[in-house]
Amino acid sequence: MDKAFQAHRFQMTKQVWRFKITWLLGLLVLIPQIGHGQSPIWVDFSGYDTSSGIQVVQQGALLQVVWPGENGRALRVRFNMADLNLLIREIGVSKASTFVPILENASPQYMSFTGKRRGGWDNFFDHPPGRRDEIRTFDSSLRGNMCQVTSDHQRVQVAINGLEVGNFHGQLIFTFYKGSNLLEQEAVVRTEEPDVAYYYDAWLTHCSTRNVKSLAWLNTEGGLVRDVLVSGLDYVPQILKVRRRAIVAEGSNGSLGLFPPPHKFFFARDETINFGYVWHRLYSISEQEDLFSFGIRQDPEGGPDDSAPLYNAPPGSEQRWRLFYYISEGGAGEALRGISAFTHNDSFKALPGYQTFSSHYHMRVAVSSLANQQKPYVPEFKEVFKQMGVKMVHLAEFHGDGHPYTSTRTRLEELQAEFDECRRLSDPEFVLIPGEEGTQYLGGHWSLIFPRPVYWFWVRPEGQPFQDHIAPFGDVYHLGSAADTYNLVLKEKGLVWQTHPRTKSSRDYPDRLVNQDYFKDPRWLGAAFKDMPNDLSSPRLGDRALNLLDDMNNWGGRRFLIGEIDGHMNINYLRMDRLPSFPEWGRVLEALSRGDFFVTTGEVLVRDFLVGGKRSGERVAVTPGSTVEISADVEWTFPLNVVELVWGDGKEVNRMVVHASDTPQFGQKQFRFTRDLTGARWIRFAAWDVASNGAFTQPVYLEKTEN
Repeated sequence: MDKAFQAHRFQMTKQVWRFKITWLLGLLVLIPQIGHGQSPIWVDFSGYDTSSGIQVVQQGALLQVVWPGENGRALRVRFNMADLNLLIREIGVSKASTFVPILENASPQYMSFTGKRRGGWDNFFDHPPGRRDEIRTFDSSLRGNMCQVTSDHQRVQVAINGLEVGNFHGQLIFTFYKGSNLLEQEAVVRTEEPDVAYYYDAWLTHCSTRNVKSLAWLNTEGGLVRDVLVSGLDYVPQILKVRRRAIVAEGSNGSLGLFPPPHKFFFARDETINFGYVWHRLYSISEQEDLFSFGIRQDPEGGPDDSAPLYNAPPGSEQRWRLFYYISEGGAGEALRGISAFTHNDSFKALPGYQTFSSHYHMRVAVSSLANQQKPYVPEFKEVFKQMGVKMVHLAEFHGDGHPYTSTRTRLEELQAEFDECRRLSDPEFVLIPGEEGTQYLGGHWSLIFPRPVYWFWVRPEGQPFQDHIAPFGDVYHLGSAADTYNLVLKEKGLVWQTHPRTKSSRDYPDRLVNQDYFKDPRWLGAAFKDMPNDLSSPRLGDRALNLLDDMNNWGGRRFLIGEIDGHMNINYLRMDRLPSFPEWGRVLEALSRGDFFVTTGEVLVRDFLVGGKRSGERVAVTPGSTVEISADVEWTFPLNVVELVWGDGKEVNRMVVHASDTPQFGQKQFRFTRDLTGARWIRFAAWDVASNGAFTQPVYLEKTEN
């Protein structure tokens, strides 16, 4: 463990852990008294149906949930309704016709770290942790008097009221899924305070070491690491940088893994760094048995990035603080494989008829090549992309590096170095596409892609022609205005879209461009999808960008939303029969221009979406008063939460949300709808799972036709 890093982390949150230690010591001292003579809280079964396939019964002070997991093996959780401080009496698995415990006497805990939002909910550059006098930290307490058991198709929820985490209050909810080893824990809480920005940590504490002998995880290289739980006193949490975001408690009876939502848990940052998102701690008191804690965590100041905007908590909104359990009858390796399957091992699954495209990377390939005297080398990112299943990568170079705003030969040499590196690093299974992020002339920040290498200057001295010829580079353009810039886009058949719209350096864009001729032109493709800033009350990722997609299409024309990287990994699946080769990547622009693609975090795939037989980006004739057949062929890993149709009439946006509680994990289904779309101009589809991972299509456009 890097002690300097650890000290830096706890300089910010030392009060949090001092409080946690004091609270924990007090709890342990009171163990003989807790629950003694207390009556169990009332359990309401009125919303529960045994047809869910999940058995829930009350046995004295214990509420027992038994359900079939993967491969039909029975799993069991027993809650202590007489002692909410030690709520989880046992998590177990069936072996040899009986249940054996994996983990016993665990207490679910949360911590909230809150500050004040400045500049509105979409202010990415806000840094609440930097205003130390406004920071408050709170640990959770559960003092409920009622538990509700409800079922919905093949899912059951156990909800306990009375959860308090400082200025947040609400319920602690556990969701069980028939046919899954997955168990979801949520703090569903709200605050009435204004301008709250926050993050949360979640963990299990007071865990007995009777059955658990070690903790395990994957290190950053993917190797399995075990930490044997040896008796000792350790008040300092061990913060771990791991792959797959998971930590596993392992014993002779089985294993229990804890992990956060793969995407929703992580608020966006400018730099994607592993800040150490899991932790554990072993401790013992007096002559009692050894105990341990383990869980997930955030860190606002674990690295060099000053922009840590945290999550938004609008007053009254239900914030959902998720922690997933994965129960395995096998060892830690088996549990980690089970967890990794939900994200396809953090890769994007190959889909016949599609090629994966990712954009907005400041890789500095040109400057690195020139600094290395253009000696051949293979940067680490290429192998990472290939392992992830990313086939095409579009760069956004010279963003803080190089000499983009000079009018000297250096600029052309750097462009040439970028083109040369893209050519050298491309191969039959991977294409590196040159590109740049524009920061002037058109408004806000925007991404620029051409179908071939193009040379240009971002400055145009007085008297300088728009275009000239400079050997050995060939045609070179000089830009000094929005008109010059878009003239270049038209002349070279490029595409433009707004990056991080309505936030960051595009705070008021593209809204301010609605009346600009270049925005109305089809070569202004639309905007970028990014999940920033974050609001955990939404079942979706990236509401800000999705709302813009709908607004842009109501403004008129055809506008799309391109998945880009800026804190969160997502991908575009372009409908293409084969991968292009360098420098013939023009078919990428053709697919983007058609709108024939969907965006996903990887866990949900939309294999096809048809409205009246037409796909995304296409036009379909609609007869007023008649219904239209709509279908979406969807594949997923986590159980789905909702699927939705979203459409607009040029003024209003409408949404039909269908709850998907009948879907199991790792499923595929063709959703079918019949709808009267009279007056609608466009319609799109989206699907979101229980971890808020998801996928959305581009719109299909509707044209009125007479009977």
